[in-house]
Amino acid sequence: MSLSSLGLTALDETVYRALLRGDGAPPGDPGATRASMARLTQLELVRLDADGKAVAIEPGLAISRLIRRRLLETSAEQRRISAAWETLHMLTAEDQSTGSAIGVERIDGVEQVNERLWSMAADAYEVMTIQSVRRRAVPEMLPTYLKRLTEGVRWRTIVPRGSLRRQDVIEYVLALHRAGDHHRVIEEPAQQMVIFDRAMAFVPTVPNASGSGALMFRQAGAVATMVDLFERVWAHATDLEPDQAPALTPRERQVLHLLSSAGKDEVAAREMGVSLRTYRRHVAELLDRLGAANRFQAALFAQRQGWI
Repeated sequence: MSLSSLGLTALDETVYRALLRGDGAPPGDPGATRASMARLTQLELVRLDADGKAVAIEPGLAISRLIRRRLLETSAEQRRISAAWETLHMLTAEDQSTGSAIGVERIDGVEQVNERLWSMAADAYEVMTIQSVRRRAVPEMLPTYLKRLTEGVRWRTIVPRGSLRRQDVIEYVLALHRAGDHHRVIEEPAQQMVIFDRAMAFVPTVPNASGSGALMFRQAGAVATMVDLFERVWAHATDLEPDQAPALTPRERQVLHLLSSAGKDEVAAREMGVSLRTYRRHVAELLDRLGAANRFQAALFAQRQGWI
């Protein structure tokens, strides 16, 4: 298990493990090792004994301290994001009051908002959503939802843990997650948003009140800010199935097969019936999904899972 997700660098972890084994500081750059030792001491993972020798604390306590620290950091980050959202709504209100809301459209009514969202989702190649409450989709829209997931759309959803209490909702979310709408969970609700293709974003007209209607942003600066907020929350969120290998969509399996069988990207792109640029985008997204640094690592991971 790597401790990088809990905030340690590779050197920090190497030094901690060496001290835990009683080997002393590992060989390497003395300056970098001293700096790492100082960080570990500040994090209370290393203490000095009566003789002034650095000693690693036991792993259970160390992990507990790291997790507590990361949770505090995550909560602080979410508070900063919420404050940014409030500022965004205030600026939008001021802009509308002067009649100069360029790049912003107000959509009133839940049905009108849902109609616009599904219309955009039908053609998008990337969808990012943060939901304050996770509900089942409208039954007649579910086939469209699942069809889009088989077509290679990159769909990511963030939900608060409190919205996953009902068994039917959990089963529904797991089905979507395994079909390709990758879900991550946060401990506290964040402001709702839906972003399409990093070019258009929807937020509730009133924060945390989805029934109030929505504001649709096309202005590049505002959308870029929302994308940045989404990525920050996503980075701190927990995967819905953290101990499971990611379930691949049919498109991702096709890309993985072509990576192992097609000699050149141009050949693979022709077999998929897409442009070279689109194929390489699919490859990049697959590597990101598998947590692989390169195509070779992706192939090794796929072999371990028995996919190829």
